[in-house]
Amino acid sequence: MDDLEFRRALLADPKSTDTQVLDAIASDPKKLAFSNELKQLNQKMLEASQIKVPDGLAHRLLLRQSMAQHTQRRSRRKYMQFAMAASIAMVFGLSFVFWQQPSNSLSLSEHAIAHVIMEGNYALGANEDITMQQVNLKLARFGGEFTSQVSQVYYANYCDFNNVKSLHLVMQGESGKVSVFIVPHEQAFKADNLTEGKWNSQSFDFSTASLVVVSEAPADASSMKEKLVKSLIFSA
Repeated sequence: MDDLEFRRALLADPKSTDTQVLDAIASDPKKLAFSNELKQLNQKMLEASQIKVPDGLAHRLLLRQSMAQHTQRRSRRKYMQFAMAASIAMVFGLSFVFWQQPSNSLSLSEHAIAHVIMEGNYALGANEDITMQQVNLKLARFGGEFTSQVSQVYYANYCDFNNVKSLHLVMQGESGKVSVFIVPHEQAFKADNLTEGKWNSQSFDFSTASLVVVSEAPADASSMKEKLVKSLIFSA
């Protein structure tokens, strides 16, 4: 069993009892360490999910988000949606701290897919109407700019990508939503392509940052990457 097959097997089931997986763990200290790391992550995620949410925390998080986004009016229904999202985000945030400890054991695409899986429907379920101007304001932090409107943008926010502050977008692909990450070159990541379960990832290295597109549809990941590469530029 090679390293990629081993990682895929453990990411799918950290407690796998497959004979090949167990033999690989027993014969390779690095694989044993990776297995222990995933088991610890699962345990910490379980502990984090059992933490009692302090009274009023969801409201404070919602208020901060509202101020940051300069939202003037919100209906009661949308208020409840964001309050729930804020509570879920706190749990994901606690667990994500443990997931994103500095490590070179995962590739650029593996990190992107793991990020999407860990967030669940939090970003993919967003339905905001974000202009390319707003996206470029955030992208300017990394010296980047979109020169044309590629697709509708539902979500645009900074995220922690293996301890690198990056830009996370959710855009409309040809057959569904796609997740897009723009990651500055602060870690030794290299562009790669990967299919992990139902997820497909395509990436591209610019001079100062990498672009990663994750989608359930391989054609969406590929076509969106090509469109973004043609439209995205970075200053020297």
